[in-house]
Amino acid sequence: MGSISLNGINKSFGTTEVLKDINLDIKDGEFLILIGPSGCGKSTLMNLIAGLEDLTGGEIVIDGKDVSEESPKDRDIAMVFQSYALYPTMNVARNICFGLEMNKMPKNEQEVILKKVASLLQIDHLLDRKPGQLSGGQRQRVAMGRALARSPKVFLFDEPLSNLDAKLRVEMRTEIKKLHQRIGTTIVYVTHDQIEAMTLADRIAVLKDGELQQVGTPYEIYNDPVSHFVADFMGSPGMNFIECIVKDENLIIESGGQKYELSIPCKDAIQNSKLDVVLLGIRPEMLTEIEPSVEKNSFIHQIKFDVDVLEPMGADTVAIGKWNDNEVMARLSPEAGNTAGKGFDLQVDTSKAILFDPNSGLRIR
Repeated sequence: MGSISLNGINKSFGTTEVLKDINLDIKDGEFLILIGPSGCGKSTLMNLIAGLEDLTGGEIVIDGKDVSEESPKDRDIAMVFQSYALYPTMNVARNICFGLEMNKMPKNEQEVILKKVASLLQIDHLLDRKPGQLSGGQRQRVAMGRALARSPKVFLFDEPLSNLDAKLRVEMRTEIKKLHQRIGTTIVYVTHDQIEAMTLADRIAVLKDGELQQVGTPYEIYNDPVSHFVADFMGSPGMNFIECIVKDENLIIESGGQKYELSIPCKDAIQNSKLDVVLLGIRPEMLTEIEPSVEKNSFIHQIKFDVDVLEPMGADTVAIGKWNDNEVMARLSPEAGNTAGKGFDLQVDTSKAILFDPNSGLRIR
């Protein structure tokens, strides 16, 4: 079992508060990702769980036992770092088994574990090599193998893929997901990469300035963000934000001398907010080229869009331009992207529109 409860976690370095009243329950066998911008406290929180830093306040409970005062070796946790932290003079086999040796495990038992771990990670052919003879991806597999050999209750991954090239990151991301599906052990994983978070996590915890902003599944975080920050941070490219005037149950946008009145499903939210101006949040994939088959939908609106920059992505093209003096991104098909320019016709689907308070940045519901 590897459940973790973080209860009222606080951490300060001198007078600087790094973590503020973090409360989070991580289920046994869950893959939880901590994400946020640089300096938000995610690595510090990871180090507190591992016992590498002392708490300023609160408690850490693993499987019902308060481990806040216990040393790292007594927490039954294995950590995988971005720097691999392999012993350069030892071969792969010894790197994997070194912790077992220190615990005086019999050689024959070490051999059984080594064989199992090497097979799981497909590094059987590398056991006699030293770290200097391995690629970055192979070194990361060895670092993971060393953690796996201990069969801990919890794995902690601290940005393990940040030193790898883009192609290898995708491959290793897939391997880590497969690994979790096979072993089912609790994983807490730190990253600043939104795509990593969305593809790997069972749940995502978003941090900002040492405070927990939102916890939820990738779907919930992406489609039901609680604030402007979460909506903007999660997504590549991020959500578009457009200032709108409230008119009854609809929104008014003036752009390029034209006035657009948008109908949105969250009409109660508009009325409950009692605001004259709101921020409309729309994902880039909801701004596309005109599709005649859906034009009659009440939430589909046609607009004029001045395209400034095109970013071909292969499967689609991201068009960046201006609407209502806001920089807006749209996702177009490659064919539509080839003809996009000034005064380009787009359709806006507001069926998944989200509203935010322009002052507090909080979601309007």
